[in-house]
Amino acid sequence: MKERILIIDDEPNIAWLFREIFGASYEVLSAETGREGLDAAMHYDVDLIMLDLRLPDANGLDILKDLIARGCLCPIVIMTAYGEVKTAVKAMKTGAHDYITKPFDTEELKFLVESALKYSRLSMEVTRLRHELEDKYHVKNIVTVSPKMMELFSVIERISASDVPVLIQGESGTGKEIIAKSIHYGSPRKNKPFVPINCAALPENLLESELFGYEQGAFSGAHKRKPGKFELANGGTIFLDEVGELPLSMQPKILRVLEEKEIDRLGGTHRVPVDFRVVSASNKNLPGEVLKGAFRQDLYFRIAVIPITVPPLRERKEDIPVLAKHFLREYAVEQKKPVPELDDEAISTLLSYPWPGNVRELKNVMQQLSLLCDGKIIRKKDLPVFFYDPQFRLIENRTGDTGASTTDGVGLKELKDQAWEEIERHEIQEALNLFDNNRTRAAEYLGISRRTLQTKIKKYGL
Repeated sequence: MKERILIIDDEPNIAWLFREIFGASYEVLSAETGREGLDAAMHYDVDLIMLDLRLPDANGLDILKDLIARGCLCPIVIMTAYGEVKTAVKAMKTGAHDYITKPFDTEELKFLVESALKYSRLSMEVTRLRHELEDKYHVKNIVTVSPKMMELFSVIERISASDVPVLIQGESGTGKEIIAKSIHYGSPRKNKPFVPINCAALPENLLESELFGYEQGAFSGAHKRKPGKFELANGGTIFLDEVGELPLSMQPKILRVLEEKEIDRLGGTHRVPVDFRVVSASNKNLPGEVLKGAFRQDLYFRIAVIPITVPPLRERKEDIPVLAKHFLREYAVEQKKPVPELDDEAISTLLSYPWPGNVRELKNVMQQLSLLCDGKIIRKKDLPVFFYDPQFRLIENRTGDTGASTTDGVGLKELKDQAWEEIERHEIQEALNLFDNNRTRAAEYLGISRRTLQTKIKKYGL
């Protein structure tokens, strides 16, 4: 369907000119009075309005205000005589997209109309994507049948409308960022930015400049001003992921920003006010970290006004088959393949596995199966080897097996630990190779913090 341009002007030759220039590519509608223009704008789905400042029944500025008040989202361009430029500028401050003076320069008019329509398309796409995000992260659309998760979603719906700080606790892979996005997109701030920052992924010497930004010349290489994450989140939500990894030296600075809602850019001479909601997440026991002196108590109380905990997958096993089928369907659609089914034995095997990597691990396994299984049915034998081969079932014991027996004088636990270390070393090497030794991306891929990855690289001599 052709895009529509609405001309609101009492001069018939103006509408004729637009039809001559744009009629082949666009549908051109016209109205000779302000009232007719308002009715046409509300009745038709228009993509651009060209509005004259002087109309027989109204002032163009009043019509502009009325269109905006009625929720008109398309760009409105003011048409004006040369002597009315000041009024046109005032119209732009009111909400007009641009203005053009009469008589028109044809090339200038073509350029302005094309750029305004391009802006209209981009605005519509942003609106569509924003609605998709709201739907995707609405708690009612998150896949679960678990009573524990239903109870959690009930809490989320109650707290989303407020600006209260939320701390999301849970193991790696449980979906803490999805919960954070659900809170944001269910809040009055949903049309503003959601800005995540992984506190564990950034080196300590870069953390301050990333969070607070810097002025031109603040340090060598600072060629222009750069806003920090808190500024980028202005009006929206900042998500402090892995907040337990914040260095102690940074914690009082974060606390001050949370309390005063002002930031100091590196090299700046004045404070910058910021308006944001903070949502944090951690896979650590932060109260325990406070007792150990690794996390400030005052910062903990500031970010944990509402603490919520996402249960691990092993504590909501009823979600395993539902999520597995959801991921298989998702990947099948992506690959344009029939959706495979899990047989009963395969489902029983999935239910008996402890899922130390939680939902992230389940999703990865389903992606692997969707790529490697050619049949319509996924059986137990199709699952990765550690699901059904006892010698690889050591992963179960990462959650706390302390039993030991002896085999040739070596404890079973020691054998398992050695085997696990070899697997872990191999996985880390593969991740580093995959991302060309980019440790930040490798850590995200493995589901661990950058500091943890660095420790393990040193441990295994990689």
